[in-house]
Amino acid sequence: MADLNNFTFTGRLVKDALLKTLPTGKQLLEMSVAVNTGYGDYKKTLFVKVNVWGARGEKIASYLKKGGLVGVAGSLDKNVWTDRDGIEHTEFMVNAADITMLSSKKTEAEPESSTEEDPTF
Repeated sequence: MADLNNFTFTGRLVKDALLKTLPTGKQLLEMSVAVNTGYGDYKKTLFVKVNVWGARGEKIASYLKKGGLVGVAGSLDKNVWTDRDGIEHTEFMVNAADITMLSSKKTEAEPESSTEEDPTF
């Protein structure tokens, strides 16, 4: 049986999502999501880097604002590099297949309009 790589979580955006155009011309939307885990004295917050590739990232970038609650499903990946001082670094990230906007600061304070589009991308 092949290994499965499916990482699903919910959390709040640490800052507004950042849309980049790479030298290859591809679009990359980057965001950092704060995920709480544990409870009591064992409670901690993990910060998960999330990438959304292609036109989908461009379409949803303006909706992903600091403090918004999102659901993310995708595959876990890692990037390893060596800095100028010869120190090796490892960074884990999620390449998102699905992003669901669960709430935003605006929708928590105000009732949702019935004319809004489906927030699932």
